[in-house]
Amino acid sequence: MDTIIDEIIDSLKKGQGKRITNLVKMALDEGISSQSIVEDGFLAGMSQVGDTFRNQEVGVPEILSVTRALDQGVESLRRYTGGSGVKEVGTVVLGTMRGDMHDIGKNLVKMMMESKNIRVIDLGVDVSPARFYEEAMASHAQIVCMSGILSQSAGDMKAVIEEFEDKGDRDRVYFMVGGYFLDEEKAVRIGADCYTEDACECAEKAYQYLTKKEKKRRKKQ
Repeated sequence: MDTIIDEIIDSLKKGQGKRITNLVKMALDEGISSQSIVEDGFLAGMSQVGDTFRNQEVGVPEILSVTRALDQGVESLRRYTGGSGVKEVGTVVLGTMRGDMHDIGKNLVKMMMESKNIRVIDLGVDVSPARFYEEAMASHAQIVCMSGILSQSAGDMKAVIEEFEDKGDRDRVYFMVGGYFLDEEKAVRIGADCYTEDACECAEKAYQYLTKKEKKRRKKQ
């Protein structure tokens, strides 16, 4: 018989949010820790979903269904325990570039990052360089993640990075970029630290950067 954690993973992959909500309560009632629910259930399930997405076995509609189910599961865990149960690994400021009103890719990145317990400050669409800077500084974000599918997106991303350079804060954040008109070469040219092709890869690289940075911080203490 499958364990409750196995059932959570299965329901997550099927996008069954209501079922996950019930399973979370059952798991807690059986004494399963909130950390185990998050790490062994939510994160493990999203890792499997990410693999199928990268292999093009599922599309964007299925991913959106899964991430909505994940949101319901996380919310139910917060409701029953008063918190998510796991410390956030870091903060990312996320937004779509100035003049760009597209947000599907950005929303996928947000949900994938949150599934890895990253705090995401979503600035929405049509975000100016000044706002990226202000929000990153105010939230002490370690990463600024920029999305854009317009032909001028690369130039606008460069303007964001220059905003940080002009203020003397370029080295305080890690810049991640993605979008239709971008590739690795263009990302390097505009001064970004990381380019990714899809939401799964973006979330994974952000997680790797943040956890590596946290380990370095602990060693210095």
